[in-house]
Amino acid sequence: MIHKGAWAEVSKDRIAHNISLIKEQVGEAVKICGVVKADAYGHGLKGFVRTLIKQRLTDIVAVGKFRELLNLSVKNIGEGTEILLLGVAETDELADALDSGEVIPRYSIFSGYSMEMLRKMDEVAALGKVTLKVHIRIDIWNSGMGMSPEEFRLYEDEIFSFSHLEVCGLYTHLYTAYSDDLEEIRSELECFKGLVDSVKPEYRKRLCVHALNSSLIFRFPEYAFDMVRAGTAMYGLPCGDGGRLQPVMRICARVFDVREVPAGIPLSYISSSEEGKEKRRIARVMLGYWDSPLMLTQKDVRVLINGRLYRPADEVCMDNLCIDVSENEKVCSGDTVILLGEPGVRVQDILERNGIDPVHSEWLCMTAERLEKIYI
Repeated sequence: MIHKGAWAEVSKDRIAHNISLIKEQVGEAVKICGVVKADAYGHGLKGFVRTLIKQRLTDIVAVGKFRELLNLSVKNIGEGTEILLLGVAETDELADALDSGEVIPRYSIFSGYSMEMLRKMDEVAALGKVTLKVHIRIDIWNSGMGMSPEEFRLYEDEIFSFSHLEVCGLYTHLYTAYSDDLEEIRSELECFKGLVDSVKPEYRKRLCVHALNSSLIFRFPEYAFDMVRAGTAMYGLPCGDGGRLQPVMRICARVFDVREVPAGIPLSYISSSEEGKEKRRIARVMLGYWDSPLMLTQKDVRVLINGRLYRPADEVCMDNLCIDVSENEKVCSGDTVILLGEPGVRVQDILERNGIDPVHSEWLCMTAERLEKIYI
């Protein structure tokens, strides 16, 4: 019995199931990078990473922000797992973190976006008397993010000769990854492959090469290279998998009060009078938009109680959700309300009801840190 007003259940078995499907797709020899940025897509950063480590499901994890890398320190998740920072580490914050010991070089991998950035990182590492591991980001489009293939080729020898940087990876991220233009995607992957094939053999053997994110793993597994980055796929969100992946998280709450409320009586800060109804039967749960912000601010919110869908009775508050259960006298205090993770309130159901592009499916998993995550 979970004595919680509201919580999120995260299934360890389903995480393992999803990762096994990814391995089947790309082969056992290909490493799996579990992308845990944005609080592990709302599933809880530290708890989710501990689950990956304990079950030995991934070879490495990736975060998006420098602060996330610091939050995954050895004291929080234990030793032995490398953390790849996909975002940028500013020179001053990197220097401070090295000086304070918050960054442990043997477990941390940084992204290099340009030669200027690499040179600054080398200077910081030299001052700290450490060697930093780096993966170079390549952008096929010259968009101002990563290096272009031409820049990489121009500076290839310098890239692999820094005194305090160990360049051990090369990767790309395709902006076309979620499009239906398979010809363009393949063209960009081939361009990246051409760069990889051109790297000098003595440098190539030092590199972990990765290009596929979740949206590409099930469509272009032949470009898996040495590693794939599993974000949405690991969490069981739609990504062209043919429905084989399983949703990892359920967002739940407990009904704490059910009562009949006369028409016109306010239920929240912004109330409607519900003219024409003499009364409503209202179930309340301690779950609000602060716990699941994008889920509970959609135009068509539904919840599941005992296998049946219901709508909110009024505007959702920060801590409070009122549900109109007038048509069912059997709903009572103690019943479980499911906001996400079962038929009727699956991610794909919510996307369709609200006209949200599937590329944004991870939005619906955003949860506040205060919504406790139960790993089952």
